[in-house]
Order: sequence, then structure tokens, then C-alpha cells
Amino acid sequence: MSIHQFRASAVTLAIAAALAAPAFAAPATSSAYRTDTQTSQVQDATSSSIGEVNMIACIMHALSADQLVNKGAYLALVDKNKCDSEKRSSTSNAGSTSDGAQAAASYVTATVESTRASNNDPMISKVWLDLEEEGFHQTIYVHVAATAAPTASNAYGIFRLDFCGKAEGMSGCPSRGYLEGTADGLNFYELDDGGDDGETTALRLASASSAGGSGRLVHDGQDGTSAFLFAYDSSYFRRADDNTDQCFTRDATDPDTGMSVWRYGLYDASSGARVDRNSGFPIDITSNGTVYHGYLGYFGLSVPFEAQSALHNGATVEKVDYSNKDTPTRTSYSVMQSDGKLTKYTRQTRSLHSMDQIRFTTFVGNDAANFFATAEPNQQYELYWDDARGTFVASAQFVCDQNGCQSNDLPNVQDVNLSYWSARGGVQGYSQSLGGEVFVDLQGAGGTLDSSSVNVVFRSQDLVYPADLPAHLYCVQNCPTSASLNRFFTGGGQGGSPYDSVTFNQFQPAPLSSVVAYTTDAASVTLRDSTDAPVTFADREALESQPMFGNGVRSGRLFTNLADAECSEGSGTYCDYKVNDAEVYYQWETGANTWNQFAAVKDSSGAFVTFDPPLQLSYTVPAGARYGQYANKSLVLQYNGFGDLQGIPGTCVSPINNATVNCNTQGARYVPAFAIPYDETAGQVSSLDGQTHYLVKWLDREIRFAQKPLSSCSSAGLTLPSNVVLPTASNLKDPSDSASDVYIGAKPTVTSAPRVIHGDVKY
Repeated sequence: MSIHQFRASAVTLAIAAALAAPAFAAPATSSAYRTDTQTSQVQDATSSSIGEVNMIACIMHALSADQLVNKGAYLALVDKNKCDSEKRSSTSNAGSTSDGAQAAASYVTATVESTRASNNDPMISKVWLDLEEEGFHQTIYVHVAATAAPTASNAYGIFRLDFCGKAEGMSGCPSRGYLEGTADGLNFYELDDGGDDGETTALRLASASSAGGSGRLVHDGQDGTSAFLFAYDSSYFRRADDNTDQCFTRDATDPDTGMSVWRYGLYDASSGARVDRNSGFPIDITSNGTVYHGYLGYFGLSVPFEAQSALHNGATVEKVDYSNKDTPTRTSYSVMQSDGKLTKYTRQTRSLHSMDQIRFTTFVGNDAANFFATAEPNQQYELYWDDARGTFVASAQFVCDQNGCQSNDLPNVQDVNLSYWSARGGVQGYSQSLGGEVFVDLQGAGGTLDSSSVNVVFRSQDLVYPADLPAHLYCVQNCPTSASLNRFFTGGGQGGSPYDSVTFNQFQPAPLSSVVAYTTDAASVTLRDSTDAPVTFADREALESQPMFGNGVRSGRLFTNLADAECSEGSGTYCDYKVNDAEVYYQWETGANTWNQFAAVKDSSGAFVTFDPPLQLSYTVPAGARYGQYANKSLVLQYNGFGDLQGIPGTCVSPINNATVNCNTQGARYVPAFAIPYDETAGQVSSLDGQTHYLVKWLDREIRFAQKPLSSCSSAGLTLPSNVVLPTASNLKDPSDSASDVYIGAKPTVTSAPRVIHGDVKY
């Protein structure tokens, strides 16, 4: 009996995926491509009030307790970023230009013990989940008793899950609740006793079958009370609150039904085997006699907050190797860390014609009036190339505040004349759909463009290790120094940017005296400015005081030969855009996040352990209305490891009616614009050179029902319930209380390596 089968929400109803006919390969029925589990979850306005339910379900699934019944207590690492629906669907992600920000994992450790006395007894799972955030330690105690699996008449089975969140050094459980599947429905109650900010949520779902059910949800919080009544049958879902009564179809094939996938797997196109990447491995680190569990990978180091002070150059960590599944082996390594890192970018090209309608962002300086009439200076804008009209179009502006940067759609899209780019030699920007930095080469272009002959330069990336650091680097535009970083972040934004004032948004030809020169220090893995000071800044609080740089600071393009930036041969002036013609350039970044920093380990011989960079893939989006403006377009995706595929462009939807809306709409959710189908033809991707083919399979997706006229529900006889009795606090149980019948006892001491890493059983 699988714990993840008990995933619950007011409207979370399983929808089976249909297999498409083979296109060019036929992976075996026993292959991972065929057998890897897929889960669907309905996203609705009610979901925001019971997000804790879905997070609990995600965490329980990631523990794999059902696969290790009666195997003894074990440790599991859970990537909390993958279970935080609010974080992954935040509109602030729309403008992220940090490759590592979305890909970096953030693991928490759970101790798990799953038992079953006999086939006639319930499966009991006990969980101690440790949460560490900047010195605040909390343990989540969870007790699950699963008695009966889901059936056609009872979609959630029979089970009871009790949880309690207890902060270290504090009595009681400020956050506690239960989720209960019974023979006649589902009950959920949560109490978050935060004083003036206290909240309660109560849900009752009656007759919880795939054919139909109804219920009520009430949430009381600091922003007031929200209450919903809902009902569904095999065809429709009806929901009402104080203001609206709405009808939605449950037909997943309806063209207006929205789908977003949060995790994908990548598979060999012929064998159907998972494609593995050497993207990192689990580590153990000991601090003050306590062993902490973390993860080291391409995007940095993830360890609990309390262990971070033990991570310094020369510190010892242990790699946990699962190649021998029966007995994992441990190998000691020494840590090498820096508050910044250097990334190498290697040139790739495609045509502007192939970039039709694909969004990218660009920064507009003081000459905003020439961008379009109402453009604001020193702002970031979203653009796309409209091939039919032969022009660039500005569609949105990014606005930054203390909560991050949000994408706000412009009231009307604005044409941007080609002449705006002439002094820059082309369009410099960032596109999630092309893997990062892009440059549209418009050198010498004018009048009407032949988009098929215009190059768009994009880049593959590699992390630079100490032995490969260039001895000298140069910079023309947006060049940070130790002084400029400290002046800006400790001086409340003094200087206007964290970059050298001469180079800040330097789009014009610059004399040699304005070119910033750097050296590198392999021993400390740092970039150093002309004063030999490290170009690093890692004060999190100071960085977050300037929201635009909360994800760190990146330099402009760095190059090894001055000739790479010379505006024209022998001119003695230097242009940043010319660096786009170079086969290779570099960027330095620094910040407080793990993905801003270099972290690596050396073996006993002093050799570095290296990791695979993201695998870049080419994907041609299928035709059809479901794919909107991206239909038939070619995108570049980045595969970081199983479950982690990046690069699908996004859009914003309303949580009220699921329709596509402007991203500046209150409450708007940022979601992937489409889903790659589970299909051997439409779900096929390839390496950039087209030589190697893979298959993509969605693993976790959300479904957003399409709105229909209320009369559709009324005609179908679907009515809202009345007199629904909600669960109450009287049924709360405390799994941390020795007097409770769900007491899970003291946390077992487990010294062996983590056995599960976000659902993947290692041994």
C-alpha cells in the first residue's frame, strides 16, 4: 500500500494518463519509461487554503515509507523546493536570471520507521522531520496509520495522518493537524496557533469517489475568512463562495483545461532506461559531535543551517556512495569553497526566425525613451520577436520590491524599432527557453530583416574549477569590484548599482582606460580586482535589502583577450556586444546562496571531484491550440538530473477561474505555459547536434479545470451540499505526546547513510 496514494485536497482527483502510439522506438513494458509512477493533482482556488495537505502528501511520497516496511528506521533526504507549490509557482520566478536558483536543491532530513505486523494490520509510519532555517530548529512529528487502499468507490482509502510541529526549546505544538480518509469521505483539520497570526483550516469531503462527492472548506486567518462549498460528478466540478458560483468541466481533454508539470523524467529513446547525470552526491558532515546530512552538486552545496559554520576550506566531508546497494561506502574529501564562482559559456547559434514568439528579457538603460515612448529607464523588460510583422515587441516589465521581482504585463504591447539596437550591435538578453544568455546579432542590420539570416547566439555552460581559471580576465560592461559591491550593499544602494560606475550599463564604445582588468586566485577560487581584493559579497541581509540582487550579483561578459571586445580592428575602443562573437566568454557571480558560490571537494590526491553541467536538449513543441504561441517552435531545455527539466516558458493564471491572466493580476500564479506530453513522438527531445534522442515523461502534474457556464452544472443536476459538518479541534492528536494513542516515541538514532533521496530508494 503506497503512502502517496493518500494525496488529498478538496478537489484532488486522479486522472489516468493515456499512452500514445510509438513514434520511432518501443521501450519495453518493463522499462523505467513505462513503469515510473505518474501523479496528477487538481489545482483549484480551494487549494491555496489547504496547501499544507499537498505539501504533506509530497513529503510522504518522497520518504518512500511504503517501500521499506519492516526494514528498520532509516534516514531520508527531502528536497523541500520540490514540495513547496507556492515557491515553484511564484510570479517572481518569471524573471529569474539565476540558472542555479531554480535548479539548486534544498534538502531536509527525516528519520522514518515503517512497520506492519501482518497483512491484516495497518501500515504504521512514524516520521521525525528536521527543519533548520538560520538557527531556528523545528521537528515535525508525523504518525500515519494506513488501513485500506483506495478503491473505485473510495478514492482515498482508509487512513489517518496526525502531525505536530514543535520548535526546539518550546512546549506544545503551535502547528498541528490531521488528515483522515474514512469509508464515507475525507476530513482535514489544521490549527496554526501563531497568536495574532493564528489560522485554522477545516475541510470535509463526503462520498469521496471518482464518480462524485461534495464538501465544504473554511479557512480562518489574519486576512479574514474564506469559505467554499463544492460538489462534483463524473463530468463537472462546481464551487461557490460568498461572491461566486462557478462550474468547471472535469474533462482533461478539453482544450481549455490547463496542465502544468513540475517534474519530468528523461529516458533513452530505445531502451526506455532513465538518463542519469553525474550531478552530485549525498555527503555527511560532522559539527560539534553531530552528523548532518547534505548534498553536493553542480549547483553548490546544500547542508542544514547548523552545519554551515563547519564548512570552510579544508573541512572534511564524507561522500556516501550507493553503487553497492547492500552496503553504501564512505569516502572522505576535503572542502574547497568560495563566496563566488566563475562560469564558462561556449557559443551556439540558431536563426532569429526560429526564435519567433519566444520570450526573453533585456535591460533598458537611460535611453528608455528610444525603446518605446513610455518605457522607464534602468528597467528590465520582456520581449519577443514577431516574425510575421518583422519587429521586436515589448510585452512586460519587471518590477522589484522587498518580495522580489514580478513580471507585470504592459497595458498594450509595444513595438521596438531596430534602430534602438544599432549602437549595441544587437539585442542582449536572457531566455529561459534558450538556456540562459542570448544575443541577437544585428551588426550591420537595417531596414527590413531577413530573420532566417540573422544569428541568435546562445550558450552552453560549464563550471570553472581552480585549475582552469584564466590568469587574466577583462570586462567592459557591468563590472563589479570589491569597492563597488560594498558601497552599494552597505550604503543603501549608493552608486545606483553594485558595478563599477564607469561600466554600469556601458553600451557605448569605451576607451582602454575604462576596461576593468581582473586576476584570478586558484588557491581561494576567487576573482580579484585591480587592488587585489576579492570580488565577493555574501551578506544575505544586505543583498536582500536590494531585491533585484536577492539571487546574487552577476558580472557582464568577461573575456581573456582584449581583441575579443575591440569595436573594430585598430580602433582602440571596446564594445561589450563584440564579446558575443567570441567562442568562449565567462561570467562571475557572487552572493549568499549556494548557487552563487563555488563548492567542491578534493580527494586524498588533491584532485577535484567534478560534476556534469546541465544537459542541453532541443525540443520542437507540437502543433495545436494547447501549446499556444509556442506551437511548432524549437526550444532549448536543460536537464539537471532525474525529475529536473528546466526551460519551458511560463505564463500566469487566475486561481479563481483558471484562465490565463496578466502576471500583475492580484493572486496570479506563474506556471509553465504547456506540458510535454507522455508520447513517443510528441515527447521526444534530442541533443543540440541532433545525434542522440531521448524520451520525456511527466511525473508530477497539476490540472486546472476549464470554466463552463453555470447552467452546465445545473443541467447535469449537480447541486451544492448543505448542512456539512466540519471536523474540529476536538479530534486533534499529538504524536509527540507520550499520553496519546498516536505517540511515535523518541527519534531513533540512525548512523547509517540516508537510504532515500526524495523518493529514490538507494539501498
